[in-house]
Amino acid sequence: MPIPVPLVTNLVGSLMSGPVNKILDAYIADTELRRKLEADFKTRLVEHLGREEALQQSAVLAEIGSDSWLTKTWRPLMMIAILGFLGFVGLILPLADMLVGHPLPFAPRWNLVPPEAWQFLSIGVGGYVGGRSLEKIAAAVQLPPVRNKR
Repeated sequence: MPIPVPLVTNLVGSLMSGPVNKILDAYIADTELRRKLEADFKTRLVEHLGREEALQQSAVLAEIGSDSWLTKTWRPLMMIAILGFLGFVGLILPLADMLVGHPLPFAPRWNLVPPEAWQFLSIGVGGYVGGRSLEKIAAAVQLPPVRNKR
């Protein structure tokens, strides 16, 4: 899945209007040279993002194509483990506290879960759900085969 063009455009635009532009303004007085450097920087940044995307894609495809059960399923297993932990902390412990009538001496609570864990979970589950939805949509929408024009 290629990087969305608006994302690349926004990233390159924000870099060029921000720190890169300030550096070019501070050290390069020649307008033509500055324009060439800006264009070269934008080109190299887009190429770099494309290579990074290709590397990420090849890593995921290698995991999917692996013969190892664990290699294929480690991402969903990680999401299930985190969901299980959050369910334990957010549902099981409060229910146990309520049944016993006082807080149990088990320390983890919702407010102690680091924000990074929530971000990881939301990105992971969102990506997994979104990816599965796209797979189902792609299977339902059959595009005609691409023919080479010679």
